[in-house]
Amino acid sequence: MTLLIFLIGLAVGSFVGVVIHRLPKGEQFVSGRSRCPDCGHALKWYDLVPVLSFLILLGRCRYCRNKISWSYPAIEICSGIIVAVSFFFLSPYGLAYWLFWVFILESFLILAFIDLKHFILADSVMVVILAAFACYEIWGGKVAGAGSIFSFGNLANAVLLFLIFFLIWSFSNGKGIGLGDAKLAGLLGLVFGFWNSVFILYLAVIIGVAVGLILIFSGKGSLKTKLPFGAFICFSAIVSTLFNYGVSERIAEFFRQLIFKVNLF
Repeated sequence: MTLLIFLIGLAVGSFVGVVIHRLPKGEQFVSGRSRCPDCGHALKWYDLVPVLSFLILLGRCRYCRNKISWSYPAIEICSGIIVAVSFFFLSPYGLAYWLFWVFILESFLILAFIDLKHFILADSVMVVILAAFACYEIWGGKVAGAGSIFSFGNLANAVLLFLIFFLIWSFSNGKGIGLGDAKLAGLLGLVFGFWNSVFILYLAVIIGVAVGLILIFSGKGSLKTKLPFGAFICFSAIVSTLFNYGVSERIAEFFRQLIFKVNLF
């Protein structure tokens, strides 16, 4: 069953990859044949089998033999992991709850890979995430531990986190973080709540530092190397959600107690 769910996730990832590669170009991603970005040759169905086609073709186009971007199988594998792991942790709370989070996490995956490739965070995807939360709550669904996006508290969380990141962006003249990061921080505060957002952002910083150190010590980067912090935030949000029913809730509680210095032990 887990393998079947993972394979379904790979198939979903194939579509997600199309969105990631076409959305920044303003291209239609709902319909239209997939083509090689180099030679423009229309791809057959056997060229599009998730991950397997990439391995069989040794990472090259069947028709022009140019290299296929590593991002295609990476997106598919990430999607497979998201669908399979979320099924394990979230499906016990109901099919609708699981499918809702699959949609949200795949949307964060789209944001992450677009930021990795283009250093932009698509406003349209963030609007879709916000709309999905609103529709789910209006429909009657409840997101555990996040509160209502229509509540004054979550709105205040969004404004606070946006302002913090906006000020960093403003005082650094856009060199520290991008304005998209500020919008994303505000979105986190609105849909996840303050403390869950603090944990997500803290984990994103850890991921960013780790990636930066790897680039520096491998000689492929320096202290001036630009990093896609928005992508780290999105990956952190995915990890936090997948393991929210356990680890991250306890860590978020630790931060809450640490800041207020009460009942730390």
